[in-house]
Amino acid sequence: MNTISPNSISPSIILLIVDDEKDVLQATKSYLTITFPVEVDTAESGQIALQMIAQKKYDAIISDYEMDEMSGIELLKNIRSQGLDTPFIIFTGKGREEVVIAAFENGADGYVMKGGEIRSQFVDLYHKIKTIVQKREAEKTIKEVECKFHDIYNNSPIAIELFDEQGTIIEINPAGLQLFGIDSIESVKGYNLFSDTSATKEKLEELRSGKVIKYVTEFDFDLQKQQNQYASTKSGKITLFIQITPLFKGTCLLSGYIAHTIDITEEKTAQEDLKEQKLFLDYLLETIPSPVFYKDAEGRYTGCNSAFEKYIGLSKDDLIGKSVFDISPRDLAEVYHAKDKELFTKPGMQVYESQVRFADGTNHDVIFQKATLVDRSGKVQGLIGIILDITERKGIEHALQESEDYIRTVLDNLPIGVAVNTVEPEVSFEYFNDNFLKLYRVSADALNTPDAFWDHVYEDPIMRESLKKRVLEDCMSGDTSRMHWDDIPITRTGEVTTYVNAMNIPIHEKNLMISVVWDITDRKRAEDSLRETNRLLEGMLDGIPDIIGIQNPDHTLIRYNRAGYEILGLTPEEVRCKPCYSFIGRTKPCDICASMKALSSKKICTLEKYVPELNRYLLCRSNPILDDNGNVQLIIEQLSDITERKQMEDAIRQSNQKLRLLTGLTRHDILNLLNAIYFYHELALESPDLKASREYITRAKEAGERIEATIGFTREYEEFGVASSGWQLIHPIIESAKQEISPGTIQINNTVPESIEVYADPIIRKVFTTLLENAIRHGKKVTQITFGVDEKQKELVIFCEDDGVGIPDAEKTQIFGHGFGKNTGIGLFLSREILSITGLSISETGIFGKGARFEIRVPGEKWRSKKI
Repeated sequence: MNTISPNSISPSIILLIVDDEKDVLQATKSYLTITFPVEVDTAESGQIALQMIAQKKYDAIISDYEMDEMSGIELLKNIRSQGLDTPFIIFTGKGREEVVIAAFENGADGYVMKGGEIRSQFVDLYHKIKTIVQKREAEKTIKEVECKFHDIYNNSPIAIELFDEQGTIIEINPAGLQLFGIDSIESVKGYNLFSDTSATKEKLEELRSGKVIKYVTEFDFDLQKQQNQYASTKSGKITLFIQITPLFKGTCLLSGYIAHTIDITEEKTAQEDLKEQKLFLDYLLETIPSPVFYKDAEGRYTGCNSAFEKYIGLSKDDLIGKSVFDISPRDLAEVYHAKDKELFTKPGMQVYESQVRFADGTNHDVIFQKATLVDRSGKVQGLIGIILDITERKGIEHALQESEDYIRTVLDNLPIGVAVNTVEPEVSFEYFNDNFLKLYRVSADALNTPDAFWDHVYEDPIMRESLKKRVLEDCMSGDTSRMHWDDIPITRTGEVTTYVNAMNIPIHEKNLMISVVWDITDRKRAEDSLRETNRLLEGMLDGIPDIIGIQNPDHTLIRYNRAGYEILGLTPEEVRCKPCYSFIGRTKPCDICASMKALSSKKICTLEKYVPELNRYLLCRSNPILDDNGNVQLIIEQLSDITERKQMEDAIRQSNQKLRLLTGLTRHDILNLLNAIYFYHELALESPDLKASREYITRAKEAGERIEATIGFTREYEEFGVASSGWQLIHPIIESAKQEISPGTIQINNTVPESIEVYADPIIRKVFTTLLENAIRHGKKVTQITFGVDEKQKELVIFCEDDGVGIPDAEKTQIFGHGFGKNTGIGLFLSREILSITGLSISETGIFGKGARFEIRVPGEKWRSKKI
């Protein structure tokens, strides 16, 4: 006899065999373990089997049908009632029809007859075990893969669209709906990617040939609205990166396409802005006559302008990547290196005099002006320097130290503007230095004409007359404290506005004024930038829909953003210096507090928690702000309302469970009915009695009709648990349900307020349809049906009551069971399951003989009254 050697294959299937015949039990175990790669445990009764199942996981259970204390069917029922789906096979000598039917009706996965040739019998048993176990593992794997795919699909931040093999859109994920400003797939129903003009014909041909295509395109919302493609809440243009991948069944059968779409508008804009800024800076550097250079944080040259190249006699390509020791004499390089190190140690500005070896080999006296370059985080990335050649000036200073013109030369070289002028009866200049001309941006010739200063400096006549009047009045007052003017704008058409401070010092004996002016443009712009930054930060803070709170380490509030004040209904005065927990009626900090954890860890802390006072789930993120000593100075707390997200996550999990239940129900019913058809078919073929054969054929036909009814049921409920749960207005849903039934003369009253919303699966409409159909079909003497609501504490009760015969007390709980009733026996069963998706429940509370009353109970957090 050829058998499978268990020694060559490690046991991969663990079995539990149940039989009250000890000899049969041991013989079966011995044969299976010797012949096949299995591990076998045995139980002499159903009770022992249940104890073993509770302690160990089995791949399959094989049970005799008839046993003294507990039959195989009773054991099967007990196992299934515990929610266990372990494959179960009836292995018995009983071959009656009712045994087979009972086995499969109660959830058995297989049936094997004892008797006959032993080897064939056990080969049949083993292969049936192996097939069922493998099938169950495959189904489990497929479901896990499907769940993971749906999680990725629904939660992906990238827009994903699915198309059929003709290119027609069939699904779009939430990120896609948000990107294109649409509510649902219905908004783009019928859209075909091969009619999309954003992709070139060449790209679409590549796609048709089975290649993955990628391209960047500009999407115009206004244009698509003009072309009536679909309704979008967005307008303007965005730039998209699109990748479309063909999907295949097997190796060559095209089944559809999947598109990934990313909005890269900001990235593209940033790139273009960066290019423009770099181009501008390059032009600016080349226009500066003084040598300019860049270095990284290691002191290596990273760039320079043309003036620097000429100055040191090296090209930019030869310079980049080198240090001062590579291009300068050792003694000068030591000075440069020490100064760079000093600047990196104390970032900011640095000005000092030194010498530079010129391209012709001569040493020049220069002034180095350097500043550190930092990134957005404040980290030093390098430095920028400018060289002012003061060789000639140094020579002049030395030559004029003993000359009468020494003071004038000093004034000429001051970094501020200096002039000597009259004020009355007109402004006439006796002296001005170059910086005075530069700061006021005028030529020397323009100031040679008396009183021409005002016209040349101030283009705007209103500003000119205002400043002229003020300056003259201040100077004529003789009060030196008034002769100081701040933040004076120097404006030219087509030029950047600069700012100066000016001061006049009277020389009374000569009726002259010393006019001093200095550039404060950088300071002014820094101040303006700081104000703008603060304004933007305030705007950003107030634009955040979440509550942002700034608090001290003791939980007392400094301020909230606008959303915080609006959501809490408080003013800044009511919030300031009060603990955050007092705003929800507490006298001490929350037991679970992100701020306390951030305070102790000195790190950002994020946690989720439920706040019963607000009946909300919150995502709390606390960011500790540390001082220079590492102590917590402030805590920034962000509170995000994630109640709906939590509800949706819960609904999705429950929905998947209901879908598996629905699939299992219909598959189980169809398989049982198919087995019955095959059975009647065999009986009809083998029966010599024509009348009996016809009866068998009739029964087979009835079983087929039940399969058809089951398929109809799955069609009706094919969306059960698939659509996302959300807030549903109950009044219009009941009105919609009324349109699906034929009430005849029965009056249907809908007294549910139009403002009531319930968090439920969209297929809740089927619940109300089922309640109407049950009342019409089983109420017998029903004349009216009424829908309404009652509020009990925080719970909402939606009721449906009629004036029919009602439901006997013994059946009030049975009517919600699977298979109960005169028709499919599935309507109320599925109604209960639909409601349970989001935590709702249903019960029958009517009085038998006076009418039926079904009550749907909605927890407090699952309903609300919408403002209309």
